[in-house]
Amino acid sequence: MLDYNILCIIWWFLIGILVIGFLITDGLDMGVGILLFIIGKNNLERRMMINSIAPHWDGNQVWLITVGGALFAAWPIVYATLFSSFYIVMIIMLLSLFLRPVGFEYRSKIKNNKWQNICDILISIGSIVPPFIIGIAMGNLLKGIPFYIDKYFYIHSTLNFLNLFNIFSIIISITSLTMFINQASTYLQLRINDKYISYKAYIITQISSIILIIFFILSFINTIFYIKGYKFNLLIINNIMDLNKKEILHTYGSWFSNFQTHHYLLIIPLICLILPIGTIIYSQFKNKIMTFICSSLTITFVVFTIGITMFPFIVPSSIIPSHSLTMWNAASSKLTLSVMLYAAIIFVPIVLSYTIWCYKKMFFLITKEEIKKNTNNYY
Repeated sequence: MLDYNILCIIWWFLIGILVIGFLITDGLDMGVGILLFIIGKNNLERRMMINSIAPHWDGNQVWLITVGGALFAAWPIVYATLFSSFYIVMIIMLLSLFLRPVGFEYRSKIKNNKWQNICDILISIGSIVPPFIIGIAMGNLLKGIPFYIDKYFYIHSTLNFLNLFNIFSIIISITSLTMFINQASTYLQLRINDKYISYKAYIITQISSIILIIFFILSFINTIFYIKGYKFNLLIINNIMDLNKKEILHTYGSWFSNFQTHHYLLIIPLICLILPIGTIIYSQFKNKIMTFICSSLTITFVVFTIGITMFPFIVPSSIIPSHSLTMWNAASSKLTLSVMLYAAIIFVPIVLSYTIWCYKKMFFLITKEEIKKNTNNYY
């Protein structure tokens, strides 16, 4: 059986992989929902966009459920703290997610333009709200959540709903929304064979990639210089470093400590800046596959950058830094992590293989002629 510390690190990576899976797959279909009225000028064009994600949108959403389930099992106290602190925005996000299946599944039930427009609005709302809230939550996590744990292990969170919306969290939210839009615009270029839609998707890919670069830089600068970060400070007694005696520092620049200790890690945020440039270049050369790959890798390296920045913190406390939840003090028992790992080793490859197979089998170019010819077979 693996060492407990090794299990904690493994689950840090596995949950990161699940988050990446959610952001890449659900990112593209929520991004399409965001762009629905920006690119689609009429009902037919919006139908083409919706049907580009129709076979996959509900399966993609399962990644979010999987992240929540893994979080609950691997880091139960983290799950409890996050849902206690972000309760209102979590409910808002869930309510918005309820709108998506209504919009998708009932859109084609009534052949009426007003009804179909209402369904498109529901899809758009259900696609805009989640990435915005994810950004708000991530921004506040980096700033630290005002919570503490009493002697009975009861979590007390004093986070105010209005305090969630600060300049830094809004910057992160815009970055999150732009990533989803960028992912969707590259995907639409792959799936839709229509000159007008492809051209608008191309323009949005260019603009969103530039905005991403700007906001990556803004986010990184703010994280390093304008918000207080967290890091462990090992105490030295009689010139000897005592590993059992350490304190958590809550100071400006602390989120940069992992990069300062291991300079080679700076390549990760640097790649985050290079990949959107690759997206722009490949898009200009009409290499649609590489454009989509660059967009997906951008999301991947953004998650890596956040993971390295916060390691080993998961939910830092801005009230009592010593109560911050880390991958060491928030993990489940060794038995729980071991059983979950065996299940993950079996089922994660199966799920990934099945997902790739589904995308491959259901990949075809969507045209206006195809929608008109088989109008009853599409949303």
